[in-house]
Amino acid sequence: MMQKSWIRTGIKGLDELLQGGVIEGSTVALIGPVGTLKSYIGYQFLCEGLRRNEKCVCINTNQDLDTLDFQMRVNFNYGIKQYVDIGLLRFIYYSPFLIEYHPPPLGELPARPSDVGAIRDTIQKIEDDVTRILICTLSQFFTIIGDERLVIDLVYRLKARAKRNRGVAVFILDSGVQSRNVEENVKSICDYVLETKENQTLRKIRIVKALTKHNIEWHKLNLTDKGVEIEPLL
Repeated sequence: MMQKSWIRTGIKGLDELLQGGVIEGSTVALIGPVGTLKSYIGYQFLCEGLRRNEKCVCINTNQDLDTLDFQMRVNFNYGIKQYVDIGLLRFIYYSPFLIEYHPPPLGELPARPSDVGAIRDTIQKIEDDVTRILICTLSQFFTIIGDERLVIDLVYRLKARAKRNRGVAVFILDSGVQSRNVEENVKSICDYVLETKENQTLRKIRIVKALTKHNIEWHKLNLTDKGVEIEPLL
């Protein structure tokens, strides 16, 4: 029997709720309305790996590398651009106009987003030692690509890659952007499902699905100078 280990999220309170972290070789769907700290949770998960000298991949549909680096420095005094420079982070900005690779592949031009094959090729070329993969956000793939079956195929490919690498792939979805059927399909595929919500002035999170025992209570989310934190239940 193969021994499994846990990959820590780096989010205070979440690893405790997950019995130590996320089990290697698994996938996580993080679903909720816009403005409920999902992206911050994803970036914090990524930064935890970079701090541990793990190789990471980020496919981003919302921000280019310069914008994200600025955001992280302003909010947490912690940049990520230096990790691209030293080869720990592979950052792909999937914009409505083109795909920007950082660092750029030698001899290759930016690809148009309609070229799904470019994303498939990117997934195929993820190195065997990459342990953290973040897709922020998967919802925009449904909007830009326009074919739900092709996007679900990408989810399956990334799931296979995470399992082979004994790493973790995180998919962030904005609820209501894609159809309910698609959301349920992604939940079914992933090993872990975390949901976020906003209740007046509070943001909350709960574990819907996991590979370990867990409660299904809603927990308060806080955004601090050190990142996202989850309050324990009283």
